[in-house]
Amino acid sequence: MESPEMVEPADLTGLRVLVVEDTFLVAEVIADLLDSYGCAIVGLVPRVAGALSMIREAELDGALLDVNLAGELCFPVAAALRERGLPFVFLTGYDDSSIIPEEFQAVPRLSKPIDRRTLAETVAGEFRR
Repeated sequence: MESPEMVEPADLTGLRVLVVEDTFLVAEVIADLLDSYGCAIVGLVPRVAGALSMIREAELDGALLDVNLAGELCFPVAAALRERGLPFVFLTGYDDSSIIPEEFQAVPRLSKPIDRRTLAETVAGEFRR
């Protein structure tokens, strides 16, 4: 029998995910991980304007949002996702939750560096509602 840490998270096949992350290598690692679990990566977007465009145009099941996008905070993207009724998860290197506006305090938040299992389980739990 496998130990609990060896068991893979739920299959994420078919989930359409937008990754909003300004560090290219981090975005690639996240995309590769989600792809390995069966997600369809809709886009890797490094800035707020590009993310807002993708949200208007793409079919999505959810999005992963880096809080700080090269000095620009992702909260307009979060608001647009919420307006469309789409789930999202914050990715952040900040330990202080005070950077997150009150209206987004209940949104799941993953700290960087991101554990692959935690990321997959969070995506499964949040985006398969």
